This record gives sequence, C-alpha cells and structure tokens, in this order.
Amino acid sequence: MGAEKVAAFGESWNAMAWQMLYANQALTLSLMRSWWSPWFGGRPSLADSMQQVQSAAMGVLNAGIAPVRRRARANAKRLGKTRSR
Repeated sequence: MGAEKVAAFGESWNAMAWQMLYANQALTLSLMRSWWSPWFGGRPSLADSMQQVQSAAMGVLNAGIAPVRRRARANAKRLGKTRSR
C-alpha cells in the first residue's frame, strides 16, 4: 500500500504540473490579448480576469486530486467486496 500511495502522489504532482503549464499559457495569452486590445477590440474586465484565474486554480487542484481519488475509489471497491469461501 505504501508504494501505491507514493505512485499516486507522483501522478498527482505530474498532473498538477501539466495543468499549471496549460493555465500559464492561457493566462499569458489573455494578458497579451489585453495588451493588443486597443487595436483589436474590447479589453477584458477585471471580473473576467479574476474568473479565469480562479478557474485555472480549480483546474490545477482538480487535476491534482484526480489520481488520488481514482486510487481511493478502486481500493474502496476492491475492499468492499465480500469473500466467498
């Protein structure tokens, strides 16, 4: 069980790192879009920007907890079965 927890922890960190990469790319694109907005259209509001940051943070947390939840659900299913003798 110890090795399984370590593996889930590693998967969790990896998933969070990839999700942070995607979130940083999206936020950078949004920032660049706001710099060019005087020439190409409307500027995003502060509420829109904060919503994007909050969504990025929740995405990272969800990506991090998914491997742990998957392992816990599999363990609960495996341990919940009754043995027939």
